[in-house]
Amino acid sequence: MADIAGAGESIRTEVVLEYLEHVQGARCNTCGADVCGHEAVICLAIGFKNSPRCLSCLATGLAQGREEFRDHLFAYVDHHECLRAGWDWASRDEGFDPVSLPACLWSEGEEAARVTDNRDHHPERDVIRRLHPDAEWDAGDMGCGDLVLELRMCLQSMKPGNVLKVTARDPGAPEDLPAWCRLTGHTLLSSHHPEYWIQRKEG
Repeated sequence: MADIAGAGESIRTEVVLEYLEHVQGARCNTCGADVCGHEAVICLAIGFKNSPRCLSCLATGLAQGREEFRDHLFAYVDHHECLRAGWDWASRDEGFDPVSLPACLWSEGEEAARVTDNRDHHPERDVIRRLHPDAEWDAGDMGCGDLVLELRMCLQSMKPGNVLKVTARDPGAPEDLPAWCRLTGHTLLSSHHPEYWIQRKEG
């Protein structure tokens, strides 16, 4: 998403939808399986725009469990308007109800969370509640410069793929932390100020 990070939200959404139309019918670069639209959105979100892969191969390549990896990425997608628009487009294109989790990635036996406008129900937050961070750090009111320096050291002490829950109350955090994650390659799984869930990058 780095190439569209500076664009307005409507422009970013257009770019996502154009990308999905372009990759329709693509096959996984690893196993050759068909890549569905939802997997294409996931690939775009984590930087595999030019080499689409299926969910299973992505998870295996990043040494993560398929279901946990899927839930992490759904939480990330659901928090970004442009990616969520692409996700909903893929659902409609594949014949799924956009307000339900698509059966192409969730089995019938798994809970089908629903997206509604009800403030008390947010699927992304439901997913995050089921996760357990590997570490937590309360940054208090620490400002941008000190915040990212301390955050960098925290993540360096963790294993690749581990998740850090950060509590950052600085008013600039909603802008600073997503930008920092994009620059450093770490994954911002969820951000509901003042709580941020960051997954340490591989390597």
